[in-house]
Amino acid sequence: MKKYGSALGPAARLSVWKVLLLSVLTVGVQILLFLAAFWGWGSTEHITPSLEETVRVSGLSLAFAAGLVLVCAVLVLPGTERGAKTGYTLRRLSVDERVLVLLWGGLNALLLLLFWGVQTAAALALARYYLHTLPAEFSNHQSLFFAFSRAPYLHALLPLWDWLVMARNLVCCAALGLSAAALPFHWRHGRKSWALLPLAALAVIFFPSGMDNVISSAAGLMIFGSAIALTASNVWRCSEHEE
Repeated sequence: MKKYGSALGPAARLSVWKVLLLSVLTVGVQILLFLAAFWGWGSTEHITPSLEETVRVSGLSLAFAAGLVLVCAVLVLPGTERGAKTGYTLRRLSVDERVLVLLWGGLNALLLLLFWGVQTAAALALARYYLHTLPAEFSNHQSLFFAFSRAPYLHALLPLWDWLVMARNLVCCAALGLSAAALPFHWRHGRKSWALLPLAALAVIFFPSGMDNVISSAAGLMIFGSAIALTASNVWRCSEHEE
């Protein structure tokens, strides 16, 4: 177990703080977008837009998408450094390079879950702030519940009882994490690998999901599940010493 723990060290040192920084920056952008939409709309139209409409107009999902793509790019970095230094570091770990890909893929998946969790916490905080601006008779837990049920972006962040969307999100994190770890592995051995790019694009497209969007959620679950199986298979068939 100790050697596997030491194998995770280089990736953790390079990735964890960057993912945390990107998560915080994404939240900062979302706060600015939300406040600009809420107060700007209210001052020009003299009305209070619904929480769902404010989320849609403010473009929180676009900020989330940009942050997710940047996080995926950061997760690729630990294994893309070329030259003797990288090869020497990997050989010193005393772990099969294919096993290392799986370990780093698992770490990447956890960091993507961290990003998702931070975005969920930010959305909840913004929603509670919105409700606090309303009169007491219009602000209650039911309002928050309905908003996270009706708004596709909010529902995807916190699916509640929608286990299909929850499973899709978890499988998506696993697929992106493993693909981010596999990409530099293939590059180091002279093979072309760009699977992460379409997977990240699909994750951005599929993520906002309403309660009634069962077909889209199921399709996303199948696509990302297949990506995990295919990526793991391609990595495991490759020889550790293949050039």
